[in-house]
Amino acid sequence: MTTELPLVDLHRHLEGSIRTSTVLGIAARTGHELAGRTTPRTALVADRSQSGLLQYLDKVDLAIGVLTGLDDWSRAAGEAVDDAYDDGLDYLELRYCPGIIAHETGLAAEAVIDAVSDAVHERSQRRGLPVGLIGIVVRHLGADSAERQMSTLLSRRDTFCAVDLAGDEANFPAQLFTDAFQKARDAGLHVTIHAGEAAGPESVWDAVRQLGAERIGHGVRAAEDPRLMDWLAEHGVTLEVSLTSNTQTGAAPSFADHQIHQLLNAGVPVSLNTDNPRVSNVRLSQEHRTALTEVGLTPDQLATVAHQSLAAAFTHH
Repeated sequence: MTTELPLVDLHRHLEGSIRTSTVLGIAARTGHELAGRTTPRTALVADRSQSGLLQYLDKVDLAIGVLTGLDDWSRAAGEAVDDAYDDGLDYLELRYCPGIIAHETGLAAEAVIDAVSDAVHERSQRRGLPVGLIGIVVRHLGADSAERQMSTLLSRRDTFCAVDLAGDEANFPAQLFTDAFQKARDAGLHVTIHAGEAAGPESVWDAVRQLGAERIGHGVRAAEDPRLMDWLAEHGVTLEVSLTSNTQTGAAPSFADHQIHQLLNAGVPVSLNTDNPRVSNVRLSQEHRTALTEVGLTPDQLATVAHQSLAAAFTHH
């Protein structure tokens, strides 16, 4: 691996970054049922046996209900920054969904935002690692909930550099959320949208046309539509690709046949990301190595991707 390449992760979920040891330690302290399982780690970490995105997301979501105190979320956020720093990152964008955390824990969403942002700011300053925060609206609670989730994010507008839409992509299409994301754009926030992961190219089209997406979370199924790839290349819309996660969720068939090859050949800007470091059991430095050794990118291609990742960042750093 070429060590001088920038290590930039634009797509990393806090909920999927919480250390396994932290989740299990809190579960043991609070008597959560997870602590009593014979193989609790398998409930938190993915392998190749998932049947698709929703099974993968179950492993992300399980940890959320374990962290029932604001101190738990402060700890998780600080550790996420530490882990990025320890992996040598130059820049991190960390995303999370206050609405889901509130839904699962009973905590106030605004209090969660304050706890996470304070912890991230403190650790970012201490480590000298710039971190941008992205607020997520989840699809599967529906359009009315999305409006409320967005209002909560906008009540802490200065905390976030961008907003995102995530969750059950196949069953909750983009048009349900146009009003909510118009409000975010009006407030001057950047927009990235999960699309082209559990649904096809039309989901990516909807994300850019209806929601104003400047980047696409995953987006690998854009490779099924040459016209879409041309459009993304022409408009400089960066895809936030996660090699390991994409193979675990079934969005990509394998490392060797990952759609990143078609995307790069079509001139689509691509970044490399971890998605959920705990769930995928991966680090960004490892994703860079995987790109060379398993996926088959050339060193020049990896350098292009690394610099595209830096160029697509939503904050000045």
